[in-house]
Amino acid sequence: MSCAVKNLVKFGTPFAMRGGGHMPISDAANINSTGILISSTKLTTLELSEDQSTVSVGPGKRWGDVYIYLAGTGSGKMVVGGRYAPVGIPGYLLGGGMSFFSYEYGFSSTNGNVKTQCVLASGQIVQATAENEYSDLYWALQGGGNSFCLLTRFELRTIDSPSIGLANPSYGYGSEIKDQFMTAIHNYVINGSSDPKAAIIPVARYAAGFPSPRYDATLFYNGVNTSTPAILSDFQGGALPKGNDTSLSSITMAQFSQAVLPAFQEGGESHGLNQRFHVMSTVATREAIEIVHDTFFDAVDARNLTSLSDFFVGLAWNSITTNFISASNSGEGCPQGVAEEPVFWVEEAITWGDSADDAAIEEFVQSVNANITSQLEAVNATSSYIYLNDADLDQPVFAGYPAENVQRLKEIRAKYDPGMIYTNLMPGGFKVAHA
Repeated sequence: MSCAVKNLVKFGTPFAMRGGGHMPISDAANINSTGILISSTKLTTLELSEDQSTVSVGPGKRWGDVYIYLAGTGSGKMVVGGRYAPVGIPGYLLGGGMSFFSYEYGFSSTNGNVKTQCVLASGQIVQATAENEYSDLYWALQGGGNSFCLLTRFELRTIDSPSIGLANPSYGYGSEIKDQFMTAIHNYVINGSSDPKAAIIPVARYAAGFPSPRYDATLFYNGVNTSTPAILSDFQGGALPKGNDTSLSSITMAQFSQAVLPAFQEGGESHGLNQRFHVMSTVATREAIEIVHDTFFDAVDARNLTSLSDFFVGLAWNSITTNFISASNSGEGCPQGVAEEPVFWVEEAITWGDSADDAAIEEFVQSVNANITSQLEAVNATSSYIYLNDADLDQPVFAGYPAENVQRLKEIRAKYDPGMIYTNLMPGGFKVAHA
């Protein structure tokens, strides 16, 4: 990798770096025929340390690979990694990383969870830790994006988690379920810090054949002392109806990964389709939930988008508790500098099959989010931080970071890459120089 960087710089050749390639932005991990694509596919290190305190991981692996490997060691160890198996490792960590375990340990790349080996623009290979001479670079890599270096290895801190509790209930359709769903989400985001071992991914989904949005959730608990932890009770017969699929089952992250992977592989329901993400950040109020939900799905209906080929959309209310943020900000802190209060980072995930419909999707995304933002602003319900890993191409990610942190990121970028190699020759991604 060092040799490659030196030669790309020598000849002024544009390039892109691909880890997992999960982000659906065309140049995030790709480049056209004017440049060279470096793939980390063959950088596949996976090794648990002798004392089992860290696992060394190459950037060519995905989170499912890590979980399956750790299960095979019989150690009962886990890492604060991605929620879904197909997600790649480098880009996820550079954006901070939202994990099932984040409610207890913070962003995946913060709070001492990661040490990083990387290649600077000079070709020099360094390891960045919180304690060594590259501690400033270490701080920047906790969520500052890809403006600083190429990542070649990670030392991930392990935690004890031999098994988890997981459920994937689907509650159905209709206004009554919608109301109960919103109540459950709101109660969790306000009270979730009381039990940081729990996590939820509540999603409203809509597609052809659905009479209206369908309300689903992934329920998670680190360890299984009970199949019905109190903090998740609203999703298990409290606000929402109890069913055969609402109680947690004891499994491992490896087993969950193996169950999820087929949908993203060739022949799977999500393979080969167009996809787009957009984040809408809001305060943690019931009113904000309703504005986002109603405005979004009304716009889908108004445009009859479910008639498009393979159209499928999900609104995921990432419910960020105070403990999630305080854990992220502990220790040496992180660039994101998110205020320690409950918020929603709503991920809009839009999937469609025919590229001929790209313009229709573009118009929808721009129009509906302008409308949502206007309504949220009118009731002081916006939140400034935009989660980088779910952001859309035109979203100003660094505008939501504290100004002093953005300035520090720019100074660190200038220190380690004065020629702006990872900004200009590697143009893809969100760049601090453009903030």
